[in-house]
Amino acid sequence: MDVVFDFSGKRFVVTGASSGMGSQVATELAIAGADVLAIARRRQELEQLQAKYPQHVTVAEVDVTDYDAVEQQIEYFVQNKGKVDGSVHAAGRLVFTPLRAFNVAEAKCMMDVSYWAGVNLLQLVTKKKYAASGTSHVQFSSVSAYKGEKGLSAYGAAKAAMQVGMKSIAKEIAGKGHRINTISPGFIRTDMTKDVLQEDRVAAGHLLGIGQPADVAGMVLFLLSSRAAWITGADFVVDGGYLA
Repeated sequence: MDVVFDFSGKRFVVTGASSGMGSQVATELAIAGADVLAIARRRQELEQLQAKYPQHVTVAEVDVTDYDAVEQQIEYFVQNKGKVDGSVHAAGRLVFTPLRAFNVAEAKCMMDVSYWAGVNLLQLVTKKKYAASGTSHVQFSSVSAYKGEKGLSAYGAAKAAMQVGMKSIAKEIAGKGHRINTISPGFIRTDMTKDVLQEDRVAAGHLLGIGQPADVAGMVLFLLSSRAAWITGADFVVDGGYLA
């Protein structure tokens, strides 16, 4: 049985939209009729996405850690399309930081992109001047927040921060009818994870095999939809059995 979502007349902001899971989510939202502000750094990939869905996708070549630029693009989108109904923070960075060669700059960058940029985005898209009533938001954590892998201490810490931080924020925004949940995928075949997936042990740990972005996007769309209206402050593992 197929599940079909209808987001006609809805508007969403999606970061990390030029590739991987962010691109997949933006694509599926556009197919479902939503207007999407697709934010990422790679202009060519963003333009390719927009060319496929010109009526539904607005693109912004922006670094998510440039908070002023992010707000400018959201403000412009709201002025032209209307207030947003939700957001997906899929932007992220994965770099090995083994203890014997720990790179503080890379560790900080992962935290800035995954967590602090996510907090900033959520602050913006729940502001009265940008947000519709009863918005829903999803931010990407990872199974690395549950199970450590060698060399991924900084990445796992950033993703664990996402889960704990969003649980607290869920309590702050619920009074205004807004919801926030996190999603923790297993290792998905994307440009970001290609080096990690060369390790056979990691790949073999997924009982259903390594996933594709489409294996995760369905859960994201569900959490954004009205069928998840009684769900907030939770984390959802979609990992092909990695944590089983």
